[in-house]
Amino acid sequence: MNRTTLPSCAASSTEFQLLKRLLANRNCKLAFRDLLAAVQADEKEVWESLCRLQEQGFVINCSPIVGISLEDPLPDILHPVELKILLARREFHIHWKPEIFQVIGSTNDEVIKQAKRKAKEGLVVISDRQLQGRGRQGRSWESFLPLGLYMTVLLRPKWPVANPQQLAILSSLSTAEALFQMGLQTVAIKWPNDIVVATKKLGGILIEIDRDDGGDWFAAIGIGINLNQQTIHFSESLQGKATSFYLETGKKVRRVELLIEILNRLDWNLQQSFGTLKSLWEKRMVHLNEKVAFEANGQKIVGRVKGIDETGCLLIESANGSIQKIFSI
Repeated sequence: MNRTTLPSCAASSTEFQLLKRLLANRNCKLAFRDLLAAVQADEKEVWESLCRLQEQGFVINCSPIVGISLEDPLPDILHPVELKILLARREFHIHWKPEIFQVIGSTNDEVIKQAKRKAKEGLVVISDRQLQGRGRQGRSWESFLPLGLYMTVLLRPKWPVANPQQLAILSSLSTAEALFQMGLQTVAIKWPNDIVVATKKLGGILIEIDRDDGGDWFAAIGIGINLNQQTIHFSESLQGKATSFYLETGKKVRRVELLIEILNRLDWNLQQSFGTLKSLWEKRMVHLNEKVAFEANGQKIVGRVKGIDETGCLLIESANGSIQKIFSI
């Protein structure tokens, strides 16, 4: 298993200091002599670090005479140093601790494994690829290519874990808000936790609740979003059913930027009352006040969608005016 975890990124880290300064001065020439002094490293260390950054996809123009600059576009890579820098630019209530994998079986499985060993709230596992990605009810989730965002966060919620649907509402709302902020104006949510555009699925949320070795509850919140896929990247069975940020907007999005925005929205929404989240969630809900028909727990349900209740259950109004609550995770 190939994994890159976030380093401590101490002030003496040459690569950290280089990338930090280059990102802060994008498209501007930095004098090589000043850069050497700023990172407090010798010339060989600096050139080796610059070469590593170039190998990873960063466009760096280097000249000992003219200077050094980081040029657009930035690569769509999950770079631990850049992630550390972006996290430091925001204020969070939760101390997010990302771990980056190149390939993993399942981000949820990794978080659950670490959570059982008493990992702290705020662990975030992200991977370029998943070999065993899954969604609700054991369905597989196509995540073999580094074209989407595949992540799981560890929360130890204060809300009653007996009702994980509230976490589904929190997570799907936060994800939709982040996508909207990134420019996807048509993003919506299909109860309980599908991220959609019109009738096509863009992403989904998988909530798994368990106890750690000390008996304390935790929640692993898996988030999978299709970002830069083209139609050809989806299996034949999904073409026409799935979509991506790129297919909807014609623009590609950097995964690290969406990751930061999702963490920002999760952090903010965790401080809000569920009543506030419920109101915001319903504004993004598809089929609100529309007539629907579906099966739940082997029972056919027909009625008009009236929103969700204070626990996150779907409210369906039948023909006789009665309200039925649907629970599903």
